[in-house]
Amino acid sequence: MKKILLAAALVCAVTLGSCCRKEAAVSMGSLSQFDSLSYALGANIGFGMGYEYRDIPFDYDRFYQGVEQGALDKSSLSAEQTLDLLRDYFVNKRLERRHAVMAKQMAADSARMAQGDSTRVEYGPDESMFTGPEERDSISYAFGVDLGRNIRQSDLPVQLVWLVEAMKEVRGDSTRMNEQEVNSYLNYYFYVKRPAENAKASAEWLSKIERKSGVKKTESGLLYKIVKAGDDNVRATDKRDQVRVLYKGSTRDGKVFDASRYEDLTPEDQEARKRFNPEDYEKTDTATFQLARVIPGWTEGMQLVGKGGKIILWVPSELGYGERGGGRKIGPNEALKFEVELIDVIPYVDPAPAKSEPAPAAEPAKAE
Repeated sequence: MKKILLAAALVCAVTLGSCCRKEAAVSMGSLSQFDSLSYALGANIGFGMGYEYRDIPFDYDRFYQGVEQGALDKSSLSAEQTLDLLRDYFVNKRLERRHAVMAKQMAADSARMAQGDSTRVEYGPDESMFTGPEERDSISYAFGVDLGRNIRQSDLPVQLVWLVEAMKEVRGDSTRMNEQEVNSYLNYYFYVKRPAENAKASAEWLSKIERKSGVKKTESGLLYKIVKAGDDNVRATDKRDQVRVLYKGSTRDGKVFDASRYEDLTPEDQEARKRFNPEDYEKTDTATFQLARVIPGWTEGMQLVGKGGKIILWVPSELGYGERGGGRKIGPNEALKFEVELIDVIPYVDPAPAKSEPAPAAEPAKAE
């Protein structure tokens, strides 16, 4: 569990772009009552930065300011500006400078050993990792803003005062939870507490949906509502059939995690699509799936409507992504909602048997 948030949130965000999910109930909070989750996350980030970025002399006051402003959505830096700054530094500049620093340190070690001093020297941050105060300020702040934005979108009830307090205490080597205690608590939270909370909330949500007009339930527990029946003569009947669809998937709180139409995406996903596909980012493309290769709720649900039809599916976790969840956008034990328009059905066709080649005629026996 070491460096949970550092690896998942910081490195991913710096090098690839935001990889997080729904906005959380982030608040400044109060130091009057200890918050275990916020403190453990902050300490985890602090320990991780000590391992991964010990060569960089961040301006930590600016870093903490960036964390708070990013988490509270108060930064003047756009997400694209933030990522551009961080990519340029971490991808293009840091490695070359790090090599130069290491060469300088090795030369110093060699000179010291030549004089008979074999004492091991632990090197800390090196000022030459930045060109000057201006770059140090901008990278420190942007790094904090990016972390703060990831926290805001992480679906975690974080109190910023305890998150930052923990990071400060790690730097001061005076933490209230040691590294083993931090890892133990985060393991408990992510693998026990959070899945149990999701399971309870999902069951309550589905129970309310089930009582709504027009909603039906299958033996498996799948809830569905036929919005438009479509052509009953053209429907999927075999798990090997393919369906071509337009769809929108959302969690129980209404946050969209995937969609065919650009206008249905979250602002973060819209920005990502613009960045990676600037020419056709608004284009709506259908998706084609084989029913045997999707979650069980889809396999069953897409056989309940005909071509041209529309259906809403409420999928219990056990028919969805289960205890493992679906990456950072779909939590463990989380029930989901899908609004689907069935554009076409492509029936499975058994491949024709291979034609057998006639056996070559036997050669006549040669006369002796």
